[in-house]
Amino acid sequence: MKTLISESSSQTRHIAEEFARNLEPPAVICLHGDLGAGKTCFVQGLAKGLGWEEGVTSPTFGLVQEFRTQPPLIHADLYRLNHPSEIWSLGLEEWLEEDAIVAVEWSERVKDFWPDDAWQVEICALENAGNIREIRMWREGEDDQTRTGP
Repeated sequence: MKTLISESSSQTRHIAEEFARNLEPPAVICLHGDLGAGKTCFVQGLAKGLGWEEGVTSPTFGLVQEFRTQPPLIHADLYRLNHPSEIWSLGLEEWLEEDAIVAVEWSERVKDFWPDDAWQVEICALENAGNIREIRMWREGEDDQTRTGP
């Protein structure tokens, strides 16, 4: 597990940008955190790290959006998913078979859908610390590392 401290949303985006540059597709990134923790901010950084120059917003109502980066970035926000079985209507299983990066906010709503080697990224606002976030990233079997910044 790698633990990073971000002191701003721009630093969170930078951390994700560096993370994206080191990802090997196909990859799934399950994003965890409370509302407003910085999950979409993290995806903005992923998109930039993959070459996307335009804006990125949460696909809360559309649930899934594709960014034509290299490799493609698929951003899903499952917050408004009414039932886990609705995951099948989104077409995400097709993206899991492609050489794409799939970033999923609220992935815990369908825990058993994601591959065992999916990246887990947990973003937590530190209590009484303003915009400071703790970002933990791991895959099963990785060593523990803690540091500040990217």
